[in-house]
Amino acid sequence: MGDYVEFYGHLSELYRLAKEGKIKTALQGSHTRPCKFWTAMKIVSGIKNAIVITHGPSGCAYGVKQAYKLTNCRNSGSMYEPVITTNMTEKNVIYGGENELKGAILEVDKKYCPDVIFVATSCATGIIGDNVDAVVEKVRNEISAEIMPIHCEGFAGEYRSGFDLVFRQIADLMDPPTPESRAELADTVNIVGGKMGPERTEVDTDVKELIRLIEGMGARINSVIAGNCSLAELKRAPSAAVNCALCLDIGYAIGTEMLQTFGTPLNSTILPYGISATENWLRGAAIHLKREKEAEALIQEEYNSIKAELEETKKHLAGKLAIVEGHDAVKALAIVHMLERDFAMRPVIFNFHPWSTEARKTSIDYLLETGLDPKILITKGTLAFGKYESMRQTEEELLNYLGGFDPQATVYFGSSLSFPQIPLVDLNAILNRPRFGYRGALKVAKCIKTALDYASRPRSWMTKRMVFPENAGGLASAQSLTNKLAQDLPDCTVYAQRGKGRCSMS
Repeated sequence: MGDYVEFYGHLSELYRLAKEGKIKTALQGSHTRPCKFWTAMKIVSGIKNAIVITHGPSGCAYGVKQAYKLTNCRNSGSMYEPVITTNMTEKNVIYGGENELKGAILEVDKKYCPDVIFVATSCATGIIGDNVDAVVEKVRNEISAEIMPIHCEGFAGEYRSGFDLVFRQIADLMDPPTPESRAELADTVNIVGGKMGPERTEVDTDVKELIRLIEGMGARINSVIAGNCSLAELKRAPSAAVNCALCLDIGYAIGTEMLQTFGTPLNSTILPYGISATENWLRGAAIHLKREKEAEALIQEEYNSIKAELEETKKHLAGKLAIVEGHDAVKALAIVHMLERDFAMRPVIFNFHPWSTEARKTSIDYLLETGLDPKILITKGTLAFGKYESMRQTEEELLNYLGGFDPQATVYFGSSLSFPQIPLVDLNAILNRPRFGYRGALKVAKCIKTALDYASRPRSWMTKRMVFPENAGGLASAQSLTNKLAQDLPDCTVYAQRGKGRCSMS
């Protein structure tokens, strides 16, 4: 390995080095994540007929509204639910904003008649120490809505803590199960760890596919928490037969909270990409639903429906090298599980920041316990100042690692704006079909084959120019371009002379 390599080895080795403090796990300043406030708001934004009052400056409310609420309503077809602000000024920062908060709560309850009002603290209110809890208790009996303060000031925890905080706290909205409610919901499932945000596929095609599979074995879905769920669904959620985690890491907080508080069983597996993970997910649910026979019949039926195409496609994938972009660690680990277990490919996770060994501990433990220990490549560009998802330095380092790679035997899993020289599959651009489950496994396999089949056709020089402008050292506005391209591209990859691009698959 060249001097550009920071780490090359197995995930278990990286995990050990991180625990022993022998590799730096802190994120550099240029690799910032959302704050606790933002991730908390991402979860509460997934509860229908709920109004969020951001107790702070108006900019906090604006950001949440633009990034989450407007997107949620468009994706789910829900009516627009406003995000309210107490609009704290310099005067309020000095003298406090408790009176403004009380007035906002009363006005929101009267004007919008929500089921729930969430009062979210900002950095400003956390620093000055406004007694939000006292204000909430004073007005609780004066309003019709349920009300809950969320202490999520951004400086008070890293971004993961916002997810965990809200998922644990919304359990307070739930009703303890009774023998009658358990009997009524004995054939129901909650999918936990969902969130309403910019990822429209997360609560659309992917989750709909999981719902279809649950219903296929004769069970019902009570709720997707918190992916466009209602207060009524939350209240009865503890009486469901089982909580099935969507995302192992994010679903773990609410799953364990409900298990400890209400005794609701938890089925916790890795993201259900591919055949093996999907079968584990379904069988785990079936145990608590007492529908093991139905699950096995469904598994056989679903596999048979794709078997011929999948087995033929897999012949072209076995032994091929797959470079998996690792900045979304949970997704990368799940994809690697699918590529190795289901397609017999040779995956390497690239740009897996050592910080993820602590932040994604739950998923890593699960993967290692199931006997999978993928290779990890971390180059110096990953830890350099810049946008570590992709920049010129990391592209050059990866190409150096590959050397004289065979374009018909190597595929890159990542953004459509990354590494134009390598055949590429962008799962975020698969918008019209699920990526989870059996149909998702077939879809992904066919996308890989298509990328390899068209390896000799160079990707557009214009894409390359957009990503790496001449006389520039880094990535050019990829964040804004990626979303736009993802909306326009119907499938998995971009080809030269194809305009917007098209995957040559049915």
